[in-house]
Amino acid sequence: MSTDNLDNLAQLDDQNVRRYGGEQRERKAPFRFQIGESPVFYVQEPDADTVMDIEEAQTSRRVLKLFLGDQFDDVADFLGPEHPDTLIDLARDLSRHFGLFDAEQAVNRADRRSRQRRLGGRRR
Repeated sequence: MSTDNLDNLAQLDDQNVRRYGGEQRERKAPFRFQIGESPVFYVQEPDADTVMDIEEAQTSRRVLKLFLGDQFDDVADFLGPEHPDTLIDLARDLSRHFGLFDAEQAVNRADRRSRQRRLGGRRR
């Protein structure tokens, strides 16, 4: 069936077609945070493409890079020397703020690695 036929069918039966997108939704407020004495960083709500990438991210570093974009290197300078729980808390709070609970999978992996380091030292 061609897409022309699909469009014509949808037009005939509009009340049964769910439509997504196209409308202007109010964006969530930026997530604002500070690490120690850092400047305040602002993270805008990600678009749908970025959300899908965040949900597929394998590491907490990748999750933060996706959320932070061009700010990542600046944030990493302040975050690097901090306790690993700071990283986990930040990534988790970003996910919660924007309602991306599936994004916590990568955060949970980082949390497990942090616990393993505390219990048995780092793997070499």
